[in-house]
Amino acid sequence: MAQSIIRVALGQRVIGSLLVAAAACAVLARPAGAAERAAPPRTSPPYTVTVSFELTSPFVPDGRSSIAALAFRVVFAPVVFEFDPAGDPLLGRCQLETGKVKGVFSIFALNDVQRGEDRKTPVFLTPRPVDFLAGLGIESEPTEDDESAATARVPPAEIRLSFWTDFGAGEIKWGSTLGTASLENIKTVFEAPFADLMAGRSRLITVPYEGKYPEDRGSWKIEFRPGIKKNP
Repeated sequence: MAQSIIRVALGQRVIGSLLVAAAACAVLARPAGAAERAAPPRTSPPYTVTVSFELTSPFVPDGRSSIAALAFRVVFAPVVFEFDPAGDPLLGRCQLETGKVKGVFSIFALNDVQRGEDRKTPVFLTPRPVDFLAGLGIESEPTEDDESAATARVPPAEIRLSFWTDFGAGEIKWGSTLGTASLENIKTVFEAPFADLMAGRSRLITVPYEGKYPEDRGSWKIEFRPGIKKNP
């Protein structure tokens, strides 16, 4: 009887020791996985991002109410890019945050309108805004056919960014007795070197503009410069 009691006690002690050891291993194993999952997203240095737009279009006597020249500049500062290696690529591992935004027109000129022998000079029917708001965001990040994009823990080389204007609630309208027209909000999508931006490098991107008329000529210039300009 005494031997049975001793065996039971020893068995309980051994089981207790095994449980303690297993718990210790679990405690030791958790922090590594938790630390890996909780790794903070990587961020870039703050940038000043300047978007410049220029458009010219000649006078064409076909009755159109067109823009002769348009130019504006939008400055975002600061802009910080972010990459979360533990994020889901489908939900977006790449993000950006923008600070103050200001857009200013430098040129807004109109072409005459001609229909037959009748030629008119249009006037603005709504006030031309001195400045306006705009947006800058991530359109999409790459999705490879293989699983490298999902498993890679480094920023993708390139992503697609989008820029859009916000001229306010009302359209900017102009016209004459021969017709009217308006300037709607403009959007462009372009590829940006995300890995370079995460590394704090300066970059300049030029994108051609596809206008409403075949005679339209224009371009976008997007400049990424590390640091925050005091007077952007």
